Amino acid sequence: MTTKTFTLPATLPEPTRLCSRCNQAIQPEQSSCPWCGSLLPHLVQPSNLPDWFQAGEVSVQTIRQSQMPTSETTFLALGGGLGSFAWVDYLRICGVSADQIAVMGQEATPYDRFKRLCTYSQIFGDERIRSDSGSRPDNLWGWPGYAVQEIGELLGEQRWAEAGRIFWQILSEPTLVETYAPRAQMVFAALEREMGRIGWARMRRRGEICAVRQTDDGRYVVAAIPHRQNVPHFIIASYLHLALGYPGIHLTPETQAYRQEYRDLRLVVQAYEPHEYVYEQLAQRGGILLLRGRGIVASRILQRVDEIRQETGQTIRVIHLLRTPLTEDTVYGQARRPARYHWQRQPFNWPKAAFGGDLRVVLEEAAPEERQELFATWGGVTTSNRRDWLEIVARGGREGWYQLYFGTITEMRPNGRKRLIAQFGDYVSNEQYRFVADFMIDCTGLNSELVLHPILADLREHYELSQNLTGQLEVTANFELTGLRNSRGQAYMAGTIAFGNAFAPVDSFMGLQYAAQRSVDGLIRAGAPGLRYLNGLASLRQWWRWWQGAAP
Repeated sequence: MTTKTFTLPATLPEPTRLCSRCNQAIQPEQSSCPWCGSLLPHLVQPSNLPDWFQAGEVSVQTIRQSQMPTSETTFLALGGGLGSFAWVDYLRICGVSADQIAVMGQEATPYDRFKRLCTYSQIFGDERIRSDSGSRPDNLWGWPGYAVQEIGELLGEQRWAEAGRIFWQILSEPTLVETYAPRAQMVFAALEREMGRIGWARMRRRGEICAVRQTDDGRYVVAAIPHRQNVPHFIIASYLHLALGYPGIHLTPETQAYRQEYRDLRLVVQAYEPHEYVYEQLAQRGGILLLRGRGIVASRILQRVDEIRQETGQTIRVIHLLRTPLTEDTVYGQARRPARYHWQRQPFNWPKAAFGGDLRVVLEEAAPEERQELFATWGGVTTSNRRDWLEIVARGGREGWYQLYFGTITEMRPNGRKRLIAQFGDYVSNEQYRFVADFMIDCTGLNSELVLHPILADLREHYELSQNLTGQLEVTANFELTGLRNSRGQAYMAGTIAFGNAFAPVDSFMGLQYAAQRSVDGLIRAGAPGLRYLNGLASLRQWWRWWQGAAP
């Protein structure tokens, strides 16, 4: 790698952040825009960069002559999260040195954002996440899985019964028992170990990505704002990997209208925003909680509320508002996803066969229109099939503290700023109901629309990139963004921004690793420097180095 770095300007005070979508001010402690839900606020929008950066092919000579801080590398991962980590991990194991790789993203560690969203949605370190034993972003071989690791740790602590229970679980899932899932803290600790092994700190550059352009020598240039600075830096690279994550949290139209009219961020919250004060108040004096959504986050919040009820004895009532009833199972061939208490339940967000079985092949061979139908059948809002969650819903209904309604909110307003008045139209009778609640928690998830993503939306417009039928950018089966290919330069995508193409569970640990493998294989075939196939003895040797904690 050749590197040329100009003298950096003095570090400036961190400026006020403005949301690149709605132009509203965002406080430093806020990780998302409370007014439109954007998770990607930017200091500099592409249109505000130098005029020469707006060309279809930016001159490398012009970049160097601008005297702006500039560096060059071979492989550049944009995002800095788990998708970037999976790709960089695969590059390192396949022979690329850390000096040839750079990573740009906002977070300090690749799992920071994931951990923060888990915490907000009440999935703490000792809670089990929705993943399986072999999906290990720190271990591309998947062996030993999390379950085997946990069994070994329990045996070391002489907790024989718990070790035996997990052993039985992985032998009997999912027919006889619930599917095994690792604890969040186990995932984070394993990632920390692998970060140290591959030299992640040497490759990471913390900052906000502004825009991507092709260069006139067949490469790419990325404009970014380093952390706590406000002067653009430019990074030139031959190969790009974009794993930028969800661009925003989903705010329903009524939530956005309420916030814009009353400027209140306390009574109506989205589950992926910090809202621990809600549970603290419920624990201190009880109250009424309006809950929306029926995915896994709603299940976990309902569990948290039930725990508070039992621990404190407070009177807490949950009004669960869903748009429509859900009484029929979803069927595909011989497979069935059951509906219970108006929730649909399955171990993962996609059928297991879509990860690496026959359904993966079916989707890859399907025409775009067929894929849309398959996504609609296989996907949808689901929650894990946990017996304790089923029992909470059933018991809550019997005891009367959990009440389920179907309808759409037609009005929300604060009642003295301390409580919330909400009105909704009943789905069955079309009658209007009004009630007073202490808080509303919206569990309608994250938003992946391309128009909300400033970097990808700018790329689509600037280079007229094709979109698939889901609205995301079109990529090949190897996850290459062919519309951005630049002579010898290649660009790849992974994660939720690659949804709608030939692989369904792109937003999963295994999906990120699968995308990394396919894209690196494509780079090897293209003759990218430093890479070699990971086959046979080479794979065994690298696994042994992983086991020993030695650098690749």
